[in-house]
Amino acid sequence: MSEYDVVVVGAGIAGLGVAGLLQSAGVRTLVLEKGRTPGGRARTYDLPGGWRLDSGTHCVDLGTESACARLLERVGRTIEWTRPMEGIRIFKDGAWMSQEEFLGLSEEESGELNGFLARLKDMPDAEIDELDTVSLSDFLAGAVRSDKVTEFLKMIGMVQTTLSEAENISAGEFAAIYREALRQSRAGGDAGKVRMPVGGIGVMTGAQAQAALDKGAEIRYSTPVRRVEPTGAGGFRVILDGEEISAPAVVMALPIWNLVKMLPMEEDSPLPRAWRERMKGLVRETSASIGYTTGLTGPIFTGPVYLSAWRVPEVGLPLQIFGQTNFDASLAPPGHMIAFIGTPCTPDQAENEAWRENTLAVFWKTLEQMFPGIGDKVVWNHPGWAVGIDGLGRSPGLTGRYRPKVFLEEMPGLYFAGDCYTGRGVGMNAAANSAMICAEKILADLKAGGR
Repeated sequence: MSEYDVVVVGAGIAGLGVAGLLQSAGVRTLVLEKGRTPGGRARTYDLPGGWRLDSGTHCVDLGTESACARLLERVGRTIEWTRPMEGIRIFKDGAWMSQEEFLGLSEEESGELNGFLARLKDMPDAEIDELDTVSLSDFLAGAVRSDKVTEFLKMIGMVQTTLSEAENISAGEFAAIYREALRQSRAGGDAGKVRMPVGGIGVMTGAQAQAALDKGAEIRYSTPVRRVEPTGAGGFRVILDGEEISAPAVVMALPIWNLVKMLPMEEDSPLPRAWRERMKGLVRETSASIGYTTGLTGPIFTGPVYLSAWRVPEVGLPLQIFGQTNFDASLAPPGHMIAFIGTPCTPDQAENEAWRENTLAVFWKTLEQMFPGIGDKVVWNHPGWAVGIDGLGRSPGLTGRYRPKVFLEEMPGLYFAGDCYTGRGVGMNAAANSAMICAEKILADLKAGGR
C-alpha cells in the first residue's frame, strides 16, 4: 500500500482547493479524479470550429473579490478575469427592460426597497443564522409590501440558488449572499463584480490543479475510486481498480449522491447510523434545470448583462440567460455568440422525459418570441438537462449551520468538502469556501494530534 497523509477524492474546485492548501502546509496529499481533466462540474471543452464551451453558466459572483479568487490567492495563483457584469435585464409583459424599468417604483416603494437593502447590509450573522430555517417567501411576506419588489427579490433568490420556488429557498442563504454583494459591490449591491475567468472556467480549475502540483501534491486522473473504508486502526483504505491506498485521513470532495455510493452505508457500517440515514435522505435535495446551450452567428443581445424573469410565459418557470461571449469574445469565432438559456426546475421534472421534451419545445417557441430571428442564427443548439447543479439545495433547514459539516466527529480522519457541505455563496463560491473551511479543520486536527 502507498502512504499519504491525506487522500482527496475528487478534483473539482473543492478537492483541488483542499489539496493546494494542505500541500502548502507540508501535508503529503494525493488527489484521485475519475475524469481525464480537473474541474468536476466546472470544466471547459474545446469544440471544432473555434468554440470553447463551459459545462454550465460559470460566472463567478463577486469576481476578483470572490471566495474562488481568495482560494487561488491562498495557493499563490492569479488568473485574468473578464470585464464585470453591468446589470440585469428582465422579461416582463412581452418586453425586455432594465431593472429600473421593471421595478418602476413609486417614491414610497423606492424607500421600502432601499430600507430593505440597508437592513440586509447591516444584518448580523446571528440574524442570518436564524433565517436559515425560514423560506424566502415567508421572509419577504413579513418584510416587503410591494408586489414588484417582492417579485424582483424572489428572482434574485432564484438566480442565487437555481431553485424555482421561493418556498424552497432559504432566507438565510439569500440574506448572506445578498449582504456580501451589498458590502462589496458598487452602488448598493448591483451585479458590478460578477465576472468570468478569461478563457473559460477551465482556466480557473486548471490554475488550481497546477498550484497543487507545484506545491508537491500528486493528482491522478482517470482514476475512479470504488470504495473508501475505515480500517479499524485509525486510518482508511481507498480502493481503486487493482490497487489499494492507505491514509490516516480522507477528504470526500464529492456531492452527496456520489458519496453514498462510495462509503460503507450498509447496516453493519462503522459510520454512525443517524449520519448515514441523513446522507441518504439528502440525495434528492438538490437543484436542476433544463434548457439550451446555443452557438449563434451573431448576438441575440449585447453587453455583459444577465437576462432573467421570475416566470417564463407559457412555461411557468424562472429564466436564466447568460451570454458567455458578451464577456469573453475569445470563446467563439469572431462575431459569433454562445448563450446558455435555461430554466430551473425540480429533479423529478428534469428526469421526466415526457415533461422535459414538452417543456423544451414550449420553451423554444417562447424564445423565438423573446428573440425574433434566433432560429436563423443558430449554428448548433444543444438541448439538455442537469440535476445537481449547485450541490445540496439551499432550502430552509439545509443552509448555514444546518448544512452537513466538513468532518464527522464519530470518525476522526474523515472529512468532506464541496457545495454540499459547510460554506455559503453562489455556486462555485460555496465550494471554494467549503475547501478553505475543510483545510483549516484538517490542519487544526493535525496540530492537535502533534503532527
